[in-house]
Amino acid sequence: MIVDNHLFHCYGFFLQAQKSGERLIHSYDLLEIPHDDDLYQQVLADLKVHTELSIEFRDTHHLVHPGKDIVRDLMHGHSKYTKYKNTENNHLY
Repeated sequence: MIVDNHLFHCYGFFLQAQKSGERLIHSYDLLEIPHDDDLYQQVLADLKVHTELSIEFRDTHHLVHPGKDIVRDLMHGHSKYTKYKNTENNHLY
């Protein structure tokens, strides 16, 4: 997957693993490059030469909802639940 990340002004390259027809199991960050069209085209061309994997493109201007809210994601540094807990201290748990 390649993400045109306008929030951080970069392109992110990810390798995702899943069983056929099942939910995402692993997502690995491979590369992050600045928003430079020439560099992006070169990296994309090199990637296509070295792999036959399908490439999915995403753009943060058009976010895709995962189907349900993700409240725990151990792979991306969220070791605790990220669901908002309405308490007197208003902390996430």
